[in-house]
Amino acid sequence: MEADTAVSPTHHVRSWYGLSAEIVVEGSLWHLVRLGRLALYHPPLVNLVLRRGLPREERLRLSLLHEFGHLQTLPVAVFHLLWLVVYGRWRRPTKAQTGLTVLTAVVAHQATWELASESYVMAHTGPEYRRIYREHPNPLGHIVFWGGMALLATLLTRWILAKNKS
Repeated sequence: MEADTAVSPTHHVRSWYGLSAEIVVEGSLWHLVRLGRLALYHPPLVNLVLRRGLPREERLRLSLLHEFGHLQTLPVAVFHLLWLVVYGRWRRPTKAQTGLTVLTAVVAHQATWELASESYVMAHTGPEYRRIYREHPNPLGHIVFWGGMALLATLLTRWILAKNKS
């Protein structure tokens, strides 16, 4: 399969709470979100799974909205992370167990943020979201994304917040 190297133009965006950023969606290679001088390059893993089979223009547009969704839902992500830090079980008998707890918290946090970001895409596009996926079905991608992220977010958050029984 040939890599999609289409690059969207730089989009200058501003969140509802005033944070400005630049977003560049680079097909299936890399995405860039720049907050001031901080450049966050990252692979579009979620978009590769969820947008598989979509026409290029719709894939890039929904991917751009997903990246902007991360910015729009940052307060939700920060709240979730603070909740894990304040109420989580962090005292573990060994450094390895503490490291596992930190890794688990990071995965739970990222899964929650991915769900929030894609929920923003759905809310922003409305019925068009359903139309796009009805015309270009990707049931496995939806099961993997929505099911996998919901499972990771829920189970790992519950594990972090569970009372320490030791």
